[in-house]
Amino acid sequence: MLRSGKVFLLLLLAVVLVGCNQKVEVRTDDAFVSAKKAFELNSKKTNQTVGEIDFYKPPTLRIDKESISQKIVLTKRNDSFYLTVNPNEQKNSQVYYDVLLTDEPDHLIGAQTFSKDDAFGFVAVIQKGEKQVELIANVGGAKVETVTNEANTDAYLEKMMEIARSVQHDDQ
Repeated sequence: MLRSGKVFLLLLLAVVLVGCNQKVEVRTDDAFVSAKKAFELNSKKTNQTVGEIDFYKPPTLRIDKESISQKIVLTKRNDSFYLTVNPNEQKNSQVYYDVLLTDEPDHLIGAQTFSKDDAFGFVAVIQKGEKQVELIANVGGAKVETVTNEANTDAYLEKMMEIARSVQHDDQ
């Protein structure tokens, strides 16, 4: 009985180590699937207003007091998320995506686009350091960005897409 307990513990440790050491590309693929689901569901209702911008704020994030309507700063522990809103862009605008492609970063790990119900969105992951990535989630004129540990890629991109997809402003 004691021997089988040790074998189980070793197997459990191996599974945990493999999961923690996933390559960023695998995490990115999983994150793109999560972001696509968030984009397509478009299920988050607005629960915050800053200036003339209404958006969904996940309960785990807080709004920085310095936020203004076109640059909203949300924080979670040591990570900051920047929600930039261009009220002149419609939900189907591809301006930010075109800029990404024009300025294509040297360390772009991947990007994926989505469209549904006359809305255009994309997510992108850019390597910023050994274990650091820049994450971008965008829908029309609403873009959410952060730089974080690559282990946060899946959870963060999904939440970021929920935020971007939910943005409403007076000019829409």
